[in-house]
Amino acid sequence: MDALQGQQMALAAQRRRQGELVRIDQALQRMERGEYGACVSCGEEIEPKRLDFDPAIPSCLRCASQKSRG
Repeated sequence: MDALQGQQMALAAQRRRQGELVRIDQALQRMERGEYGACVSCGEEIEPKRLDFDPAIPSCLRCASQKSRG
């Protein structure tokens, strides 16, 4: 049982890392296109403090809040 739980935890960690790599790659692509710092949903500027906290964040706080509610 412990081995199965360990495997599941390792798989979950791997999925999180893979997701983070995708987010970073997408942020780099936005930089190349000159779109970095703009919300991918509404186009408004993402708050600088939000980008300081997570440079790969794709959306402004308002759009992120709407997604989490929807």
